[in-house]
Amino acid sequence: MASNSEESEILEAAVAGIPRVAKVVASIPEEDREKALGAAESAYRQTVWDLGYEQGPAEDWVSTIMLQLRTELKQQVSVKQKLTESSLVPAEFDPGSNVFELGERLTP
Repeated sequence: MASNSEESEILEAAVAGIPRVAKVVASIPEEDREKALGAAESAYRQTVWDLGYEQGPAEDWVSTIMLQLRTELKQQVSVKQKLTESSLVPAEFDPGSNVFELGERLTP
């Protein structure tokens, strides 16, 4: 079992990783996203069980994380769709990319 500080670091890393997980899920075909979300949920659940949480608190934490993940996913997909539909950027644009990196890629 992890110490309290290790436990906090692990849980904080999981929360901090939500935008990256959403970015990966947003990049796969829409018909496969629920399967990917299910895999992420299972991984989060296993993490808190490995940390020694009981089922009730573990499920509460996983539910909260999944709500945050789904919210982030919707935002990323929405931004990408709006930008793609406006034809201002190419379809492969990554809404999570660094603006400076994007500008560097577009600069001749």
